[in-house]
Amino acid sequence: MGKSSMLNLLSGQKDYAIVDKTPGTTADTVTALMEIHGMGPFKVLDTAGVDEYSELGDKKRKKTHEAIEEADLSLVVLDIRQKDVILEKQIVERIQKHGKQGLIIYNRFDKSIDSKQADKLKSEIDASLGKPFPSLVIDADDKANQQKLTVFIRKYFKKETRDIDLLPVKGRGYVMLIIPMDEETPTLRLLRPQNMAVERLLRNYAMPVLYRMDLMKARNADKDEQKRFLDVISDLSDTKEGLKLVLTDSQAFDIVSNWTPEELPLTSFSIMMTNYMSGGNLKEFVDAVRTIDNLKDGDKILVVEACNHDRQCDDIATVQIPKRFQAKTGKKLSFDFNFGRPFPDDLSPYKLIVHCGGCMIDRQKYQRRIRLANDASVPITNYGILLSYLQGEEVLGRAVEPFIKEYSSSTIAR
Repeated sequence: MGKSSMLNLLSGQKDYAIVDKTPGTTADTVTALMEIHGMGPFKVLDTAGVDEYSELGDKKRKKTHEAIEEADLSLVVLDIRQKDVILEKQIVERIQKHGKQGLIIYNRFDKSIDSKQADKLKSEIDASLGKPFPSLVIDADDKANQQKLTVFIRKYFKKETRDIDLLPVKGRGYVMLIIPMDEETPTLRLLRPQNMAVERLLRNYAMPVLYRMDLMKARNADKDEQKRFLDVISDLSDTKEGLKLVLTDSQAFDIVSNWTPEELPLTSFSIMMTNYMSGGNLKEFVDAVRTIDNLKDGDKILVVEACNHDRQCDDIATVQIPKRFQAKTGKKLSFDFNFGRPFPDDLSPYKLIVHCGGCMIDRQKYQRRIRLANDASVPITNYGILLSYLQGEEVLGRAVEPFIKEYSSSTIAR
């Protein structure tokens, strides 16, 4: 009890989350962005309780469990007067099962309980819970306790180091970013992976060159389009700084992998994002892609995109990927599509999951999806890895070599 009061205390805003004496006030997860000095920016989730037994209560519990599985740190908030902690113990066990960090916060609603009594009650509940995490007694309605709470969090939260290079390019040198623009390309802005790549290259003093390829002309063997591409490649390669990397939209692998000289490193925005979002766990996605060699008629494939958008006639998820699966396997496969932030509860019907780069969700949510796939024993791969593999083992090896040296094109072929 008192989770919303705790969010308001942590944020320093009295009315950030609705607070009421009526149990079950929080019906959906409330998100707050804030910063704790010395720790950096945080996204804080105020979840619904887990003690409501109804159809709505089941939906609330599902959302709360999802938040626990994604969070780096869970604050389990209890009333210091509470006697029955069966549900809280289940929450603690869920936190531990997923290898997450946790803290216990006892909210002192009853102001007549003095410090000595509070310490005694705290010890009793700690023992009932099995003393899983460090705990703190606090009055969440007293704004003066904000620092006490943040000091407690800062003391016990162990921030994990997840520094993954977005791109393996540092120092002076050109990087060619190939950005085909089609019906689905938004106006007046780049896509998030494109923006991220440009920012990272500039920060590392590399020089991004953005290049628009006309895919329709390229696939129609237009000699002028090929010459325009090769002229830019040549001009950048001949500079003193040199061309360090070609970074392409994955759907253009069929053209770019053939046109780009073999001595130049090549990868895609989608592969770059998957390596970053998975915490450098790209090998799992590479290993999974070969599942397509063993697919049979009737097998189900789940295609996942983390965003929703208006889909045009040649949409990569719903049109291009199924079409290229058919061309590669010759099998009659069944495709399901999952778009946006929700993710299926039951993955068991699927032989393979093909996920986008995940640029519209956070790393915690992306990594939860990987864990769910692993728990269901369903291989999970990525758009860029799939599309490069469909061009052949050597193209796949070349595309992942910037991130995984042992999967270079010279060693990946079986």
